[in-house]
Amino acid sequence: MRKIDSLLNDQKKLLLRRISMSAQHQEALHTYPNMTADPLESGAVWVHLGGEGYSRKTLSRVKKSVAKQQDMKLSMETCRIYSLYHSLHHYKYHTFLHCKREAGNVEQAAEDPGQEEVVQQCMANQAWLEDLFSSFVELLSLSAKA
Repeated sequence: MRKIDSLLNDQKKLLLRRISMSAQHQEALHTYPNMTADPLESGAVWVHLGGEGYSRKTLSRVKKSVAKQQDMKLSMETCRIYSLYHSLHHYKYHTFLHCKREAGNVEQAAEDPGQEEVVQQCMANQAWLEDLFSSFVELLSLSAKA
């Protein structure tokens, strides 16, 4: 995990060198795990940040209340960089949620499997593992090209 963290942080630093991001925007991107974008007729993009807060150490949801969804208007290019930065920052959390869903699917398919059995079945699902790896490689590739 340290190696993955290091790769993600290095890519985030590279992106920050390419764009001037205000501390307020960076804090918003760090705070909200969900990001959607709606193109505007002017060529700009309306970005919506939201979702429940979580602990970056444990990946569990935090009880403290997070301010309501935050919106910002950005250029198309700025939105692209912000989106990559946001994806890198929240990569572990979204991967955790993806793994949690897969474990839930395995648990539903079998009658009372043990924790070890769930992990073994998830790890035996080659297509699912390849999807996880491919999405990671694609994210790193996109951020390196930005």
